[in-house]
Amino acid sequence: MNATSTRLPMRLPSGLTRSRIGRVSILNALLGAAIVALAVVAYLTVGQSTTSTAATTRTAAVDRGVVLSTVSATGTLQAAKQLSVNFTSSGELLSVNVKTGQHVKAGQLLGRIDQTSAHQALLQAQASLASAQAQYQQTLTGETAQQRRQDALSVSQARQSVTNAKVSLVATKKSIALDKRTSATSLGQTRQQLKVDQGQLQVDVAKLKADSVTYADAGAAAAVVAADKAQVTAAQATQQTDQQSQFDAQAQQTKDNQQLTSDQASLKTAQTNNDAATIAQYTNAVNADQSAVNSDQATLSSLQKKLSNDSYAISQLQSQLSTDQSAQSTITSDQTAIKNDEQKIAQDNNSITNTKNSQAASVLKDTQSLQSGRQQVASAQLSVKSALASNALKQAPATPAAIAAGKGSVLQAQIALANAQKAMVQTSLRAPIAGVVAAVDGTAGTQVSGSGTSSSSTGSSASGASGASSSSSSSSSSSGFVTLTGLKGMQVVAGFAETDAAKIRAGQAATVTVDALPQQQFAAHVLAVAGTATSSSSVVTYNVTFALDNNSSQLKPGMTANVSVVTGEADNVLHVPTAAVSGSGNSATVTVLRNGNQVSVPVVVGLQGDSSTAILSGLKATDTVVLPTVSISSSTGSSGTGTGTTRTPTGARGGGFGGGGFGGFAP
Repeated sequence: MNATSTRLPMRLPSGLTRSRIGRVSILNALLGAAIVALAVVAYLTVGQSTTSTAATTRTAAVDRGVVLSTVSATGTLQAAKQLSVNFTSSGELLSVNVKTGQHVKAGQLLGRIDQTSAHQALLQAQASLASAQAQYQQTLTGETAQQRRQDALSVSQARQSVTNAKVSLVATKKSIALDKRTSATSLGQTRQQLKVDQGQLQVDVAKLKADSVTYADAGAAAAVVAADKAQVTAAQATQQTDQQSQFDAQAQQTKDNQQLTSDQASLKTAQTNNDAATIAQYTNAVNADQSAVNSDQATLSSLQKKLSNDSYAISQLQSQLSTDQSAQSTITSDQTAIKNDEQKIAQDNNSITNTKNSQAASVLKDTQSLQSGRQQVASAQLSVKSALASNALKQAPATPAAIAAGKGSVLQAQIALANAQKAMVQTSLRAPIAGVVAAVDGTAGTQVSGSGTSSSSTGSSASGASGASSSSSSSSSSSGFVTLTGLKGMQVVAGFAETDAAKIRAGQAATVTVDALPQQQFAAHVLAVAGTATSSSSVVTYNVTFALDNNSSQLKPGMTANVSVVTGEADNVLHVPTAAVSGSGNSATVTVLRNGNQVSVPVVVGLQGDSSTAILSGLKATDTVVLPTVSISSSTGSSGTGTGTTRTPTGARGGGFGGGGFGGFAP
């Protein structure tokens, strides 16, 4: 056992990132390649060899101390708060006046967009104001000569409506007279059809009486047909039984023929060997097989005759069934015709009733139409009076309410103009506060969307990408043209595997190291855990935001940071290497070395740490536990002095150079 194998971990820590897994996998591959190369050299040097295998028992003492469980991940430093500055309206970007990393003052110009749309909106607001002012002036001065002519035209149109309503009333009266004649004709036709259908019913009843000679009614014919069907079914069942018997007999004959062929071959072999005892044995067997085959043939012949009789009986019964079904069909057809006649008579009666109801409804409708026509005449006459009154009102002097409404319209137009003027000014974007330009999103000639300025806090969402953060983690849904940040208060957003994220809670202490400052560690605490997952290449992670407890001027946004969080701690407890434990919870066991013998002892396990597991009951501090064994294969050459060993783990964990680390050895 070498020092390298004893230091490699038995299993991967729960917080190990996939980047570290990749580095461990590369190390494992290199070590494996080196061992294979050494084995080939040893084989070629030693030549022929003898191999012996010995099992090495590894043990560990039960200790008392602290068990820690940690999870870790990689993320990115970022500013705790930032300001997303954007134009209030969209447009083509004409100029960009700042660059990333530049310090800006409040009010400093950041960029300009095309003013065409804003200028058009300003012109429209000015026109609307002029229109509102003109309307207000008209309210004060009253109607013009042209408007008075329009009022006179309205009165003429109202009087024409009276004439049209009177013409429509005359047409309604003529329609009422036509409806009465149509209803009377329809009722007479329906009554004539009723008489025809009643005559057809008498004809169909007489036909049913003539067809009901053999059977009293369709029920009696149906009973005979049912009995015929039962006989046919019984005969078919008998035929199926006989067919099954024939199939079984054929199968038995095939089996007996195969046995006869086999025994004949055995007899021929015995005769060739001149073995008297065997010849006698198989002679008897062949005779017995031949008798069985003959018996099978006789059985098949008998069954064939029986099947012929079954087919004849079924044919006769089906013929009788067809005759009885024909009689049943005739009676049923007659009864159906009678029912149809009765239904037609019922329909005729319903038609008479419906015609009468329709006639009554038509009378009611016509009455309502007559009343409606008269009301339209009256309404048109009222419209004439209303037009006259409206003209008199419009031609009267303006009221205080109309004057106030005009003033309100002018005020609204003035407000719209002020907003348009403001939008015109905002085509030039200026910094609302002093800060550092963290990002510039846009180049001259591109289109920008207007969403206004918004502040954001990365700690409130923790929704950035795994291992990195960006402005997308902001609580603001829009991306600003310029992002301003401050360096007071730094945070780290890191993506944790879903099993590790479930162990993390807000407020937990953490340690942060930065790749750019490898000799320093920074205290931090969990600020927030993302409620939604991030999936990439089928790998699910949850982003966790950490707040650094102390800031340093050396820390800058965008630096890669490694975060380690203590998710579990058990103090002053008995613990053993995790490799020694099989099972979990109350169902766990540990192999203990007692008096030179390995004894499986049930234990209750507690916290499973990064390298050891707490034992709540079942062990003592003086016990020695057995770790997974290692088989050592030794080869000694006949013509050389070199020896080589190959270690193969046989424990439940690990398994060669695969998952769980090199060889799966416990520390």
